[in-house]
Amino acid sequence: MEYFVQSVTGAIDTIAEGERHSSFDTFSTGLKPVMWTLIFLLANAVILLRGVQSGIEKVSNILMPVLFLILIVFCINSLLMPGVGEGMRFLFSPDFSKVDSSVLIGALGQAFFSLSLGLGTMMTYASYFSDRTPLVKSASIIAVLDTVVAVLAGIIIFPAVFTYGSEPAAGPKLVFEVLPAIFHQMPGGVFWSALFFFLLMVASLTSTISMSEICIAFFTEQFGISRRKATLLNAGIAMVLGTLCALSFGPLSNVSIFGQSFFGLFDYVTSNIFLPLGGMLISIFVGWFLDRRVLREQLRGTGSIKGWIYKVIVICLRYVAPTGIALVFLSGLDII
Repeated sequence: MEYFVQSVTGAIDTIAEGERHSSFDTFSTGLKPVMWTLIFLLANAVILLRGVQSGIEKVSNILMPVLFLILIVFCINSLLMPGVGEGMRFLFSPDFSKVDSSVLIGALGQAFFSLSLGLGTMMTYASYFSDRTPLVKSASIIAVLDTVVAVLAGIIIFPAVFTYGSEPAAGPKLVFEVLPAIFHQMPGGVFWSALFFFLLMVASLTSTISMSEICIAFFTEQFGISRRKATLLNAGIAMVLGTLCALSFGPLSNVSIFGQSFFGLFDYVTSNIFLPLGGMLISIFVGWFLDRRVLREQLRGTGSIKGWIYKVIVICLRYVAPTGIALVFLSGLDII
């Protein structure tokens, strides 16, 4: 949100005397991150207070098409850049010598995070579906669309990186340092910068709404409290923990827990431990303990499911998924 405001005002100038300085450090070390964190979580709470259909569904029906439209606009712009050939080769030419256990667990965490697996989002949303919703078809569409969006994001970023002579990077450095420097050099850079960070805001909002709904559903169903109280409770907890994360780049940057800042610890534990562990346990539960009739009925949805497809899914749930997740998980933690 801060980067969006700085882009609109034209203040996001990351080139000084021919040398890039870190705008991320400039914008993230004070108290502004706390302010934006609280505003962002308040926006979540306002949407969630309206419920699933009037709040989440209505907002998603507006924001998701906007998100996809902005992605397409950016892709067209990137494909017209001089560095498109180099960018495409970098994106689609894999170097398998770089693939090790840390890459695998990072990819696993990213897949779990982007598909909302292992933390209950899909189960929570699916519980609002009709019993006749075809889960196999829905899951396939979600996985394909997630992959398409990820590829589109790469097409957006890497032609621009190579066109303007920047070094390819990943994570926050790419988004908050390399890209602003590129936008600064581009014709109409203020427009593209504002549009890009608006896209990130939309993507973040749709994600945090989804994750908040898990906690709200848990509070209302397990403790019998109203949705309003559950939403406010969830927002309060998120604001406290979010404030600690926001301060970890500034006033609390010297505070270390197990060698990491609050933000680093939360990011590592959730993505690399909780999500794979949750996914593995869910897979084991559904594969070994859930009533077969329930599983078959849920998978059938609006149509019949072929016998071999059902058997493959059960085998994956029982053996393939838990074993694969466990091996990558333990390897990433240097246990095996």
